Amino acid sequence: MVFSGVLMLGLITLGVVAAVWCVYNGPRLGAWTVAAGRLLRILPPPPPTPLGMPIERISADLRRIRARALAHAEGRPVVQRRAILAAYDDALMDACRALGVDTDLDAMKDDLDRESERLRTEVQLERAGLDLH
Repeated sequence: MVFSGVLMLGLITLGVVAAVWCVYNGPRLGAWTVAAGRLLRILPPPPPTPLGMPIERISADLRRIRARALAHAEGRPVVQRRAILAAYDDALMDACRALGVDTDLDAMKDDLDRESERLRTEVQLERAGLDLH
């Protein structure tokens, strides 16, 4: 009877010491405990890592290239104008992939159809929360 009381007191003391030790040493063992929690399926799996550039960088590129694409083309060679529009289209498609917006911009061959799809894509991206201005 006395032995079971001493054993119970020892287990309680060991539990308190282990809890205090975990509080002070937990940050160093964080990766291990998270890995163990995921292995035991106590913690959810990690979120998937995003593919491609961050949306902040895509948005900054879009605003920068858009300003050049909308600028007057007077005195600018045709090759340079087409290169700027192609870069802008690529940036729009990157934003569409990042935000899950559908676009047919890469399939358009006619300049007028491409410009129309470009405008439609800009509106869809703004509805998705991307600031182009």
